[in-house]
Amino acid sequence: MSAQTFYSYQGPGVLRENNLQINRSFCINPNQLGYATIDSLNKISSLVSKKKLTILPAAISFITTSNSTIPSGINQGPLISNVGKQQLISLGLRLKWKNKVDINFSPEYQFAENKPFPVFPTYNRDWTSFYHFLNHIDAPEKFGDNPLKKFYAGQSYLKVKLGKYTAGISTENKWWGPASFNPLILGSNAAGFLHGTLATNQPIVTKIGTFEGEGIAGILKNEGGIFPRETNRVGSEPPYFLYQPKKIHQRYITGLVYTYQPKWVPGLYIGLAKLSMMYSDEVTNLVDLLPLEGFIGDKVTSSEINGKKASMGSWFFRYLMPKANAEIYYEYGRSDQSLHIWNLFEKASYGRGFTAGFKKGYLIGNKRNQQIQWGAEFTNLSLPSKEQLQVPPKSWYLDEHVRQGFTNRGKVIAAGIGPGSNSQTVYLQWMKGLNKAGIRFNRVIHNLDLYHYKSYYATDHFNQYWATVSGTVYGSVNWRNITLAAEYTRQRDLNYNWEWERYTAVGFLNIGNDQFNVGARLLLQYRF
Repeated sequence: MSAQTFYSYQGPGVLRENNLQINRSFCINPNQLGYATIDSLNKISSLVSKKKLTILPAAISFITTSNSTIPSGINQGPLISNVGKQQLISLGLRLKWKNKVDINFSPEYQFAENKPFPVFPTYNRDWTSFYHFLNHIDAPEKFGDNPLKKFYAGQSYLKVKLGKYTAGISTENKWWGPASFNPLILGSNAAGFLHGTLATNQPIVTKIGTFEGEGIAGILKNEGGIFPRETNRVGSEPPYFLYQPKKIHQRYITGLVYTYQPKWVPGLYIGLAKLSMMYSDEVTNLVDLLPLEGFIGDKVTSSEINGKKASMGSWFFRYLMPKANAEIYYEYGRSDQSLHIWNLFEKASYGRGFTAGFKKGYLIGNKRNQQIQWGAEFTNLSLPSKEQLQVPPKSWYLDEHVRQGFTNRGKVIAAGIGPGSNSQTVYLQWMKGLNKAGIRFNRVIHNLDLYHYKSYYATDHFNQYWATVSGTVYGSVNWRNITLAAEYTRQRDLNYNWEWERYTAVGFLNIGNDQFNVGARLLLQYRF
């Protein structure tokens, strides 16, 4: 299974991976597919009602996860990187009226044991570097010291169909761009946030090709009441507290994504995604509400000129080759402002990142819906030059003014590997409709920007990075209205928490801090 689809396991990735539809970009996705689409892939009859109003229970979903030693897991929605067991239960109601109004109310309940695990060591000599990043993002090492019990609105929405467009209000996760594991701008790594949406519900056909798009405006929440450790630590020259309290205020976020499929190049989809964020009490005019720096990318309002508006953006493409049963994709972005074609080739150093990948399938016999597929994805979010490390943070998802960064409830809203990190993933899987089984290998280098900042700056030794290597076996079975999906992971972390130099009875020695973890996930879902 891809990381995109495990949270609700109706993600559009299951269609995309099977190449069952080629008239959509699959770059502007909600976290879940419609019930009729899932049922048709399972070759069962969908609910058909002649009534104007139809009311049914929403899908009942149960997800459980576990980690043995250290926290692990990305693209899990509200589920945290927890040690011990964790569950997420979802149920509710769905309502349809005249095929115009669609309501899905699916609240979620989360329970996590939240057991202790190794954190950034007290004796580490680089707390100044550590706080340089902690002060510019709301991403706790640990979500408190007690078991967690929380309720969320979950994948709930109210949508009204207006011809080829849909307007609504929602808390469901979005997945923008072509990535399968690490989208640069928006994904399902954090809990969904309350937002309004206006989107196309089918490709808009023109003389030059087809277009799809979505605009959103919403509110991001802070993970209140959880503070970093060692808040009383003091820096020098002159003395100051390393911990800098963040402004406690909700953040207004606005975004835009669109794709274009040129009529003359079948299978090619190119697009753009943007997000902008401000403290809601600092919005001064209508231009501040736009998901970019001004109308054409220039800083226009006083908020933008004074650095009160955080922005990031990306260009991307996906090229589908149906005859070869393959695809390639690429997303390139900058982390300090909205990306535009005229600043794409800027010579000055700036925060940038990319995700690139490919997939290739081999049909089994003459069965179109059964194949063996292999693929890979590579993501790089670390700063391109060491000089940038000595200026205000420009790492992905961090900001100098809106210091919670691009997070919701304490988790990054897009690539789960987090700021400054790099990842490589390869996988091999068998697929038949919605059923699949496979093996996946992953390597993550954690926050190279932090590693290179200050004391690590002069070393640049590859054997001193915090690296995670893991292997995962996974599978899913769909039978009529029931989905069962599971995965099992064995993971080794080298120099965990960048601790390649440990304190011992005879002083600091280069002996590292390696950790081994066993993780598992299970999803059981029933659709009415």
